[in-house]
Amino acid sequence: MHLNVEQIPLDDFSKHFSTAIELSSVALGGEICSVSDEFFAEAHHLLLVEPAPSLKGQFGPKGALFSGWETRRHNPSYDWCIVKLGCPGAIFGFDVDTAHFNGNEAPQVSVEALFDDTGKHPSETDGNWEEILPKTNLGPSSRHLFKIPQTSRVNYVKLNMYPDGGIARFRVYGLVNPVFPSDPRAAFDLAHVFAGGRVVFTSDQHFGVGSNLILPGRGKDMGDGWETKRSRQPGHRDWAIIKLGDAGLLSHIEIDTAHFMGNFPESCEVHAANSGELVPLGLGEDAWTVVLPRTKLGPHRQHQFQLQNVGAQPYTHIRVTIYPDGGIKRVRAVGRRAP
Repeated sequence: MHLNVEQIPLDDFSKHFSTAIELSSVALGGEICSVSDEFFAEAHHLLLVEPAPSLKGQFGPKGALFSGWETRRHNPSYDWCIVKLGCPGAIFGFDVDTAHFNGNEAPQVSVEALFDDTGKHPSETDGNWEEILPKTNLGPSSRHLFKIPQTSRVNYVKLNMYPDGGIARFRVYGLVNPVFPSDPRAAFDLAHVFAGGRVVFTSDQHFGVGSNLILPGRGKDMGDGWETKRSRQPGHRDWAIIKLGDAGLLSHIEIDTAHFMGNFPESCEVHAANSGELVPLGLGEDAWTVVLPRTKLGPHRQHQFQLQNVGAQPYTHIRVTIYPDGGIKRVRAVGRRAP
């Protein structure tokens, strides 16, 4: 089967993947199910959120240490690793990163995928695997971005490397298959990644990316929140736009500053809008309704706010503005789906 695969230059990452969800991330619950070999470095490193650090000059009982997956030499066939995605979704891209593997990097990879709801992890020889990235060349110590035609719903991928070697990080990009309450009147977090929420724009994400705002849980440290650089201009503000998983009738919002204790924003405000655009940057200011006026925030706490001016108006996007800068961990926009 011929697959139309496009290799994306790193400078164009935002153009193609800025609104995608990293379906394989351990932050979403991604996990390694099985692996052919991990003699030198364990495969769980592939799914870590943070970029691979250099461990140059450090050695363990089996040799040089690497933050990544590394197998034995001289494989006569290939090595493989099966990953369960954090949630089911449709895949349209990959980031295969060989950072710090130079001379021992995997020369080639391919990727297969399937959907399995039996409750058991699929085996390497499962007949339902379908190739979605054909065998592709890699280079040493570099990121490789690939864009593919969007798949159907899947929840497992199999990363194959030929014949052996090392890969630092493996990121699978796509769209979540959203999960909504069975009761249409039930309130839930419309911004949550598992409900199909997506952070589609941030004014700045110098220290922590905006997509962290909609992740499950409260995270482990400041590194998995949204944090902007320090501003030096009077009147500065930063903002993030979140597309809700579905048009909804909002009721209240949670702004969580967990782990941000000396760098939380002084205050925040929230606007909402209804737009058919994924990234509604062209909307005039009069199209955004203030649903939370500017309100002071505190360190390392969950702030619960009842929203104003919501009524029976369905909204598709919210814009969270922080003054003057800083970091917040999570945003929970609670409401119910519009009828």
